[in-house]
Order: sequence, then structure tokens, then C-alpha cells
Amino acid sequence: MIPTPVFRCLPALALAGSSVQAGPPLSDELADLNAPIEASLHLPGTGVQMVAVKERVFYLGGAGRYVFTGPAWDLWHGVKLTSVSQAAALAGRIDLARTPLDAAELGALERGAGQGTGQANPSAWIFIDPICPRCIALLKSVEDNQVPAHVVLLALSGKASFTAARRLLCAPSPDAAWRALIEQAWGDLPEPAEDCDTQPLVRALITAQLLGIEQVPLLIAADGRLHRGVPDDLTAWLAGP
Repeated sequence: MIPTPVFRCLPALALAGSSVQAGPPLSDELADLNAPIEASLHLPGTGVQMVAVKERVFYLGGAGRYVFTGPAWDLWHGVKLTSVSQAAALAGRIDLARTPLDAAELGALERGAGQGTGQANPSAWIFIDPICPRCIALLKSVEDNQVPAHVVLLALSGKASFTAARRLLCAPSPDAAWRALIEQAWGDLPEPAEDCDTQPLVRALITAQLLGIEQVPLLIAADGRLHRGVPDDLTAWLAGP
């Protein structure tokens, strides 16, 4: 479930009480913005806030300077946005058929043999930072529960994170990389060879930006459901609602 954030006060657009009010007087076309907010949602990866007031939908962007009166489309799912509740449901999943991910292109570490939703044990996707403690705790649960997964390394925490991701990507074997990751012993791996291709780390970061990944760990189930953070019960979440 994706939480609906409260619209925050911004320099040019303030939230007074429970209504959106701009500094200058609003035109008649935008007068509904003075009404109480019924629902709102930050659209992932966009910097745009979707706001519902008086059975209308507005999109606020540019630090509150700009208002778009719609319509808007979710191109990942190929549907027109009609309500905040619908947009929240769509934001909570990715259509992997329309937005395919390639494990090899992203340099993913593989756990288990599941490949895609057609398999008996389809693989989940897990995006992590290699030095993130919560990410490592999640991966230990993946290992303990023998969860098939594509684990994508995101160097998000500066030089140490990139160094770790590079050594893991260029490790002598996938098993060596996995053990070094789980045990946080990537410093014990050999220095990467000069010809080791680190472009998958760059592609992984670009993919994370395109997917609107704002925190790690992030999980994508085989059916496209998203979970930000560590699930209370990993196997139950993967099994579906």
C-alpha cells in the first residue's frame, strides 16, 4: 500500500487549514483550489502532487508555482488518471510486461532459478545499496527463505557504496559476490580487473531514477507489486494479497 502524503507548505503555494491557497487571487477556473482537499498523492519520481478538491483533480508542480488542470496519463500502465485512489493503486505496482527489466543489463546478482511470472517460483526484483544495513537484513531473509530474486546494486551512498558495488559486480564468481555482500566483506574481494565492465552500475542508477526509486530496499514482486522497505513477512508479501 502506498501512503498518501500531506501536501506541504511551499513558498508560492501554502496549505492553510485544509485547502490549497496561492498568494495572488485565483481565477474562476482555479477557484476550487480554495476548497478543502479531499485527497492528495505525490506521484513517484515526478515532483508533482496530485490533489483532489470538489470532485476535480489538479496537478501541482514547480515547488507549488505551477498548476496543471489535466488530464494526465500513466504511460507505464497505459491508462488515464481519473482519481487519487486510482493513481495510488497504479503507483503501487509496475507492469513488467510494459516495462521489462533485464537482469544482465543491470548486473543483478541472481538467487534461485525462477525467471519471470511463467515459472513455478518466479523471481522478485530487489533494489539495494550494498552498504545499507536494512538491505542486508532483507537479503539474509531472502537467503533463509530461499526466495528466487534478481538483486540490483545501487551505489547511492557515495564513494564507499560505489567501491562496494564495483567489487561485487567484478567478483570472481556470483557466489563470492553474494557471500561478500551478505557478510559485508566486499573489502576482501580482489581489486577489479581493468577490463571489468561497470556500465551495469550506471544503467542500474538510471533505471532506478526512471522507476522513481527514492529509497532502498525496494522490492518488485513477480506480478509487479511494489514494496518500499522491508516487509514484515517477506514470504507472505511475495505470495500476494
